[in-house]
Amino acid sequence: MGRFVYRDRLRAARADRQFHCSVKRGPGSTGHIHMPVGTRDLVVYYESSPTADFVVSRRGMKWVSGDPVELTDKDLELISATLSAWARARGSTVVGFDA
Repeated sequence: MGRFVYRDRLRAARADRQFHCSVKRGPGSTGHIHMPVGTRDLVVYYESSPTADFVVSRRGMKWVSGDPVELTDKDLELISATLSAWARARGSTVVGFDA
């Protein structure tokens, strides 16, 4: 059993390096994902649920620089595609972008 846990952690670490993302766990089932989007860095806050590893929303996003997050539909598609590919690569699931 220990070998499988190690393999999953190794897979997640490789995906995090490949996509230049980092996950910081918060208290309970919350945390945030730090990811580059173009030339800027974005922080996406998430909650974990029984059905998905990362549940994110548009309201849970902010730029690291502190600028207000004004996302176009094209930006949101890019962020959603990046998060989905990253989650797939690390063997996780991500859902969201409800509002």
